[in-house]
Amino acid sequence: MLAAVEGVGAVVDLRSEAVDERAVLAAQGIAFLHLPTDDHAAITPAMLDEGVAFAEAQRGAGRRVLIHCEHGIGRSATLALAALVAAGMAPLDALNLAKDRRDRVSPSPAQYGCWRDWLVERRAGTGAGWDVPDFDRFAAIAYRHLAPADR
Repeated sequence: MLAAVEGVGAVVDLRSEAVDERAVLAAQGIAFLHLPTDDHAAITPAMLDEGVAFAEAQRGAGRRVLIHCEHGIGRSATLALAALVAAGMAPLDALNLAKDRRDRVSPSPAQYGCWRDWLVERRAGTGAGWDVPDFDRFAAIAYRHLAPADR
């Protein structure tokens, strides 16, 4: 199994249209969380909190966490961004990192709204010093692959 070969110790699957084989993952000692979310839809706040808590717990146990959906554009990116912020990154730094690593990362406006709401709560609860990015600052990074190339 590729996940085990790559040193992945935990998997979060955000697809509603399919689901990873729990038994196969368990046989490899890989922890698993399924947060079924429709393509292009926002993750529910409860599932976003659950996914972040799972990722934090798994990372705290020294496990690499794979967060995925079908195409790696919006659903998994939203949760990964929240997990990066929970791990100490500023929101726009997390988004820039995600875009630098995978240019197609581009959560939908609804997914941005879910992340923004989570950020507002996270900032209030932790006293974090970063700003919650407005949609324009988010979009400038998330959708930069759609901008025409300079000529």
